[in-house]
Amino acid sequence: MKNHRRQFIFLLLAVFAVISASCRGRSSAAVNAAGSREAQPVPSGNWEQPYAATVHLTAVKFEGNDIVYEGGDSYTNNPWTRAWKDKLNINVTYDWSVAGNNAEYDTKLNMAIASGTLPDVFRCNYNQFRQLMQAGLLLDITDAYQNYTSQRVRDYEKTDPDTIKTAMENGRIYGVPNYYYGVIDQPRDLWVRKDWYEAAGQPAVKTVADFERMAKTFMSRYGGYGIATSNTLEELFMTGPMFNVFLGNPASNKDFWYKDASGRIKAGISHPEAKTALTYWANWYKEGILSPDFASTDYNKMLEDIVVGKTGMEPYWQWQGWHAGPNLVAAQDSDNAYMIPLPFPTVDGSQVMGQVDFPNSFLFVVNKNCANPGAVMKLLSYTDKIMFDPNTVLTEEEFRAYTDGQREHVPQPFEIIDPSADMLQFVHVLHALKTGDTSELFTSGMKKKYSDSIAWLTNQDSGGLGAYLQQGFDGCAYDRSKFLLDNNFIVRTDMWGAPPVDFERTVNAFDVVIQGFTKIILGQEPVSSYDRIIADWYANGGQIMEDAVNRDYNK
Repeated sequence: MKNHRRQFIFLLLAVFAVISASCRGRSSAAVNAAGSREAQPVPSGNWEQPYAATVHLTAVKFEGNDIVYEGGDSYTNNPWTRAWKDKLNINVTYDWSVAGNNAEYDTKLNMAIASGTLPDVFRCNYNQFRQLMQAGLLLDITDAYQNYTSQRVRDYEKTDPDTIKTAMENGRIYGVPNYYYGVIDQPRDLWVRKDWYEAAGQPAVKTVADFERMAKTFMSRYGGYGIATSNTLEELFMTGPMFNVFLGNPASNKDFWYKDASGRIKAGISHPEAKTALTYWANWYKEGILSPDFASTDYNKMLEDIVVGKTGMEPYWQWQGWHAGPNLVAAQDSDNAYMIPLPFPTVDGSQVMGQVDFPNSFLFVVNKNCANPGAVMKLLSYTDKIMFDPNTVLTEEEFRAYTDGQREHVPQPFEIIDPSADMLQFVHVLHALKTGDTSELFTSGMKKKYSDSIAWLTNQDSGGLGAYLQQGFDGCAYDRSKFLLDNNFIVRTDMWGAPPVDFERTVNAFDVVIQGFTKIILGQEPVSSYDRIIADWYANGGQIMEDAVNRDYNK
């Protein structure tokens, strides 16, 4: 059924390729009274020069439920949209907006693609980008990007020279990456209950044996089990670096890809050390370090077990303090009942390596019939200037207008992100917390993380705990990630880009892995079954995936 739906979409795309020009012609006439949608000369000088005649752009957007508008403002009329008009003479109107649900946004965008109602500029995922490219619906924005985008935005290619290539064809650019806050947020940590860890004497956790001893200490003193994981295997897979294997998230049909000794790119689950990891996981279950209810523990149950004190350790992302922190502090009625990050131990006590996956998820693209792509580039540059440029000076009133109530996310689909943002944020926030000097907190993110950390430190406001654990002290999550990055203790996936189109034929391939690995962990099958499970994965789509990755990325 899924393939039939995809074929239907492509048929509609082909139809749209024929009718889109006439549809655009009708929509252009509708706005000529307010200002021309015809091509306008891009003003000479730098990108901040406003247009002489108003340029009109249409867009669609996704925004979170947590955005707060004030004084009658809305997603169509707010400090950002007014600034675009006042500063650059660009008027943006929205055909529609979706709040709080990425899946709903993707569905509406697919409908717009199929019905021929695409706006001038919009955000798309990589699957949609492929469809749009195949249908010839996107504008070549190479010249607009090079001529009318700020130097700061174009310099993102120095931080990440590869991601923009995912939006190129024959050397031409058809999309601008959304980018991301930085690879500093990629390495995972072993999160440990602070109060329990201190009561145990803060033992060194260098080896896997050290970890197992600490888990058993927690279990003997507080009951429950050793380490929080869910039956999706996602959290267990995060412990892969303990065994020198790097794994993705099978529940999302994603793996980590590495080059073997022959130079072929292979999935992490096929790495020889994956069997070592499975051996340990099965033993952890046998010894009670994994929950006896592991097979029925979903994400919510895992979180509940942390909050009620059934377990004191969890492999997790750097934002664990938001994930479990406030509820844990409240439930345990103790300011020390929260989790702190430790580096993952390794079997032999050697330096653990941090895992870095491809971080970009979205592209900003321009309809092939858009007459003013330079205006799109100016708006991307404006967002960057306000949010990330250290030379930008805003009054307190301006700063709050742009950022209060999560309004820093309002400028989508022009919400480009500095890929070094969180590294800079961490350095500046930690410095301010240590010295009290806040003069170098120049972005909304810096000011927010600083004030949240202060709220936790001074008032034990659990709403600030996440920021404090992420970047508020020596040994915080970002401090540990920075150490890995600074010393090149990093393993980066060799599939640096979107999954190949052939992956769409293998959507259930990892079910074989989840089911097979779970049986081994539960002791229902021996570890030696691993070889058969991997063979079954190859037969059920794994070979297609591996061949596609090598075709697209092994160059």
